[in-house]
Amino acid sequence: MDEFFNSKEFKEKLARYEEACQQGLSVFLDADDMADIAEYYHLQHRDEEAVEVCDKAIAMFPHSLRPLVFRARIELILHKDSDKAESYLEQIDDTDDLDYYYLYAEILLVRGKYKDAETYLEDAYDHLEDEDDRADFVLDVALLMCDYYRMDEAQQWLSLSDEPDQADYQEAKGRIALYRGHYEESEKIFNELLDKDPYSSPYWNTLAASQFLRNDIHDSIESSEYSIAINPNDDEALLNKANGLFTLGNYQEALKYYERYTDVGNHALGIAFQAVVLMALKQYPKARKMLESSINEMDPSDENLIEVTRQLCLCLSSMKETEEAQQWADSMFLLKDVAPWQIHVFKGYLYMLASNLSGAQVCFNKAVMTAPSLTKAVISICMALHDCQQYGYAYSMHNFILQTTDEEVRIGFAYLADDCLHLNAIDDYKKYLRIACRLNPDEVGYVFADKIPDNIRPEDYWKIVCNE
Repeated sequence: MDEFFNSKEFKEKLARYEEACQQGLSVFLDADDMADIAEYYHLQHRDEEAVEVCDKAIAMFPHSLRPLVFRARIELILHKDSDKAESYLEQIDDTDDLDYYYLYAEILLVRGKYKDAETYLEDAYDHLEDEDDRADFVLDVALLMCDYYRMDEAQQWLSLSDEPDQADYQEAKGRIALYRGHYEESEKIFNELLDKDPYSSPYWNTLAASQFLRNDIHDSIESSEYSIAINPNDDEALLNKANGLFTLGNYQEALKYYERYTDVGNHALGIAFQAVVLMALKQYPKARKMLESSINEMDPSDENLIEVTRQLCLCLSSMKETEEAQQWADSMFLLKDVAPWQIHVFKGYLYMLASNLSGAQVCFNKAVMTAPSLTKAVISICMALHDCQQYGYAYSMHNFILQTTDEEVRIGFAYLADDCLHLNAIDDYKKYLRIACRLNPDEVGYVFADKIPDNIRPEDYWKIVCNE
């Protein structure tokens, strides 16, 4: 927990506020104090109370900056409601404050207007006269861009700073390194940050994420445990530990932490995670009900809806409910952010799982005809064939398309390498594994998860296989 919220001064103000609420009395705190309490409640995942205290502050201190900014960010973070957030932004009088600039830009980012946000922030920066404000601005904006995975922009803003020793600078640098797959660099940065601030849950969480992606699962779980010790309700830490336990095959313990995550994090997503564990335990009917509940709870625009629907289809397939699985797959055509040809490949995969080869062929043909890239469509089909253990067909198609295309290909090499391994084509196995480790180590980590030793990075797996 943030050092400020453990201070005697804050605890006294929090106690005064809560006592006044219990007795139905008026609260004698200023707007900033009430905004602090709202932020504390939010960090504790007591969001209804956070909204309540914030609304009281807004009523008592109209046009006050911090309560309005916090209230707007709640709408952005929890509900992705940029219109509601903008309604709070418009009530702010101090439009020259840095927090006003950040909030305005964040609304644009949530709306996907990335170029507009960048232009707005550049104009705001150009109009800042105070050098301290300019120094704070570039680091704050770099971190804001990290929050929205705009890492190129984050790096550009970070390059404007001449304060590399600042914690915010190092955090942004470490998050950029993590996103770009430079896990060792990221971990070094966050370990150094933790040496100075060992009670920072966000630092522990980012370190755990990097360790997980580097296949250092045990250390990732340990880092998550430090974060949970600091804040038992930290949803990111609970999710990180659950993911680590699941990866190790410790399904019962993973289920416990997914349940805890569900209570304090994204409820609908937490239910889906629990269902995936139940699928691993072959408890398909229970998993099916939970996945359907998760889908019903999600907003149609939720980016997680595609994957949860896929999991439901796979669950139904495991229950031999092929027709219903296909119906749910068809519902994915109504979702945005998923290309129709990809759905056709997935439908073909479901037919393959049901041993309906003619149905699979029809879907795969539709994918090839509708995809903007023949190469990507064929490679995706080969990956589906691989997962259905059709290694010979997958190898033949995959090898043919690689020899006839001029397109740059970065996906599928790990699958092709595994095809070769199953076909005992060892020289080709080593060749394609080396390419996969160079181009797409995350894919290597997924395909060879049961073969890569602990503490070996996926990108280095080829060295073990090739004895180099």
